[in-house]
Amino acid sequence: RYSPPTVPPPHMSKTSATASGHALWAKMPKANAELFALTYGSLVTELVRDYDDADEINRQLDRIGHSIGVRCVDEFLSKAEISGVSIPTCQRMTDTAEVVARIGFRMFLGVTAEAANFSPDGSGFSLFLYENPLAIFVELPPSGGDG
Repeated sequence: RYSPPTVPPPHMSKTSATASGHALWAKMPKANAELFALTYGSLVTELVRDYDDADEINRQLDRIGHSIGVRCVDEFLSKAEISGVSIPTCQRMTDTAEVVARIGFRMFLGVTAEAANFSPDGSGFSLFLYENPLAIFVELPPSGGDG
């Protein structure tokens, strides 16, 4: 279910965060996008072969994604510091979401995500990718009645 994105915190400039993301992207060594997408696709294919249950496949992808995310955050913080790129101080989860969406995703995938749907207690949010570099070789089944 899609909900329209919320507005970022007033003290964070979308423009400066996006500019920081572009600066880090320019300084990062680039990997071939097709190779990256095929590698990820191979991982998903192996999980589908190993597990019969879609819920278990999603649990494994969630576990793997969490591990990758933790490593990406470490890399993000160290590269930003080394590169001298100014990262806004995050006082709240909404600030963190905006930095990850606008700078982190740009740094690693070359795309900007949008943070939205913040939980009422501020402990969770959704990230929307309007361009997904991992989907270049993906065929989705036709939408049908089985969801």
